[in-house]
Amino acid sequence: MEAVLDGVEVFFHLASAHLEHGAPSDWYHSVNVEGAGFVAQASARMGVRRLVHTSSVGIYGDVGKKPVDEEAPKHPSNLYERTKLMGEEAVLEGAAGQGLEVIILRPGWVYGPGCRRTEKLLRSVRRRRFAYVGDGSNLRHPLHISDMLDAFLLAADAPASAVGRAYLVVGPRPVTVRELVATCARVQKVGEPSLRLPRFLVSAGLHTLETAFSVLGRTPPVSRRSLAFFENDNAFSGRAAAEALDFHPRTELEEGLRATLQAQGGAG
Repeated sequence: MEAVLDGVEVFFHLASAHLEHGAPSDWYHSVNVEGAGFVAQASARMGVRRLVHTSSVGIYGDVGKKPVDEEAPKHPSNLYERTKLMGEEAVLEGAAGQGLEVIILRPGWVYGPGCRRTEKLLRSVRRRRFAYVGDGSNLRHPLHISDMLDAFLLAADAPASAVGRAYLVVGPRPVTVRELVATCARVQKVGEPSLRLPRFLVSAGLHTLETAFSVLGRTPPVSRRSLAFFENDNAFSGRAAAEALDFHPRTELEEGLRATLQAQGGAG
């Protein structure tokens, strides 16, 4: 890391353990907590001016229908989310008193070209293989990758008054899962999915899938963590990022999904 950081003025830290299903807890801790702290310490030693650390809105858990701000209670529900919250603390501790400026970004549901989750969702809707778990009324807060990149650059150049804080970075507005899926269908000119499956049946099936893939030593294509997509509400206020970083997301969901399709060479 010291060789990588030599001569660097601003360092963006995005690395994390995320979708490694079945990985031991000490792996997530070593990457998301110890690794994050080590990056901050190494950055300080090598004279990096500013570290922009990537966290996650997942640290809040299920927030309900009303958009919340940075000070909302944190209720991480899985190993990834818990270690991301601990990683924020490790970064701040590693930088304390070292002259390293730290800004933490907590992005929403990032989507766009190259994102496997986005591609998988579009593909399942296009092939009519998508099914709701529940009524799809829960909220997601999408953020197009182009806006996320803008947020990184703004954080790199933000004034000193913005340093030492964490900021929610989200798109123009939260949408229901129904609206998200309907938009995926509309941009691909296919019918909107209507199939709904009972939660208990899906949960049991995912448990069986996880067990089978664990025996094979492989990562399942989906897991019970996927149920959060259909159950948790994620709606956040971007006011602090707007005021401190001058961040104003521009990409509406339909525009972002169309751009994703075009980048993939798809119709729409």
